[in-house]
Amino acid sequence: MRCPKCLLCLSALLTLLGLKVYIEWTAESRLSKAYPGPRGTPPGPTPSSPEPTLPANLSARLGQTGPLPSAYWNMQQWRLGALPSGDSAEAGDCRAWGAAAAAEIPDFASYPEDLRRFLLSAACRSFPRWLPEGGSGQVASCTDMDVPYLLLAVKSEPGRFAERQAVRETWGGPAPGIRLLFLLGSPAGDRGPDLGSLVAWESHRYSDLLLWDFLDVPFNQTLKDLLLLAWLDRHCPGVSFVLQAQDDAFVHTPALLDHLRALPPSWARGLYLGEVFTQAKPLRKPGGPFYVPGSFFEGGYPAYASGGGYVIAGRLAPWLLQAAARVAPFPFDDVYTGLCFRALGLVPRAHKGFLTAWPADRTADPCALRDLLLVRPLGPQDSIQLWKQLWDPQLQC
Repeated sequence: MRCPKCLLCLSALLTLLGLKVYIEWTAESRLSKAYPGPRGTPPGPTPSSPEPTLPANLSARLGQTGPLPSAYWNMQQWRLGALPSGDSAEAGDCRAWGAAAAAEIPDFASYPEDLRRFLLSAACRSFPRWLPEGGSGQVASCTDMDVPYLLLAVKSEPGRFAERQAVRETWGGPAPGIRLLFLLGSPAGDRGPDLGSLVAWESHRYSDLLLWDFLDVPFNQTLKDLLLLAWLDRHCPGVSFVLQAQDDAFVHTPALLDHLRALPPSWARGLYLGEVFTQAKPLRKPGGPFYVPGSFFEGGYPAYASGGGYVIAGRLAPWLLQAAARVAPFPFDDVYTGLCFRALGLVPRAHKGFLTAWPADRTADPCALRDLLLVRPLGPQDSIQLWKQLWDPQLQC
């Protein structure tokens, strides 16, 4: 009589195990439908284990599996071990990458001036903080008792005072679990007025400006990303999420917080969320802002979230710094971020609530925007008016 009982027990256990596996599989399927990943992206970690990895050879992971293209970036990435650290003692080393670009790219002299300037100093990534006289306006580190859940890291330029003030008075205003920082280069500039005294006053007044002593031009936006990551790693390592956005974005902060808090914990650990482009290619028409010569880069872009605004998990900051040290410089900050995530084996997640190409003639209707997370661009006055309307208790949609 014992054998039949054992068989019955074994059968029951196998049935329960099969039922458990089925329940977990169906739950994962429902989550995948609720938060669909981008199409056309390279395979990466599954949603249940989005842990970053950094292989010894990045070429295959970055899509270079066929014959090596002759373009300079592709060749550099194939043979790149690591970029120089670029501190003051190694300034010559960090400029060697640019000098090699100028020497090895046959039509380098025909490149647009801004692109040439970027390439000549692209590997120089260590810059001192720009501080007002007297050191006022220092940005405080996060303390153990005051680690933000969501850090709003807003890219701005020294002269965009109105845009920064609009952010402070609307979606970036004081709120529990949220901290606001603006990322800027030097206010001295090279083609305009010296805004140092005005920016110094603003820094002293608000203490929310992270300023570095480099030229604040479009092709240096990647520096803001990298220097922010270094600051997070040293001064705010415990932050849960970081929103990186432009100062003309409008963020529905409460809706964004609700979305982040509802994410499955395993997904939140490797989060890279925004408006995702999966089939983007370099634009070859000279004269445009996103022109990329064929002699510099061949192939398609990785899946990436639009630089107008995206969210990453704070724990990924040191990982992204490691990846950036081994990914050859690229002139567009959002594409470069996508390359670094791909180097880590992570892919972006698309969310329809991120709209980073808001039509200029489209009305900013509070009812239409109430369920969105981020729209861009909006002017300062439009942002202030929209924020007031969203918080109007008499608003009916």
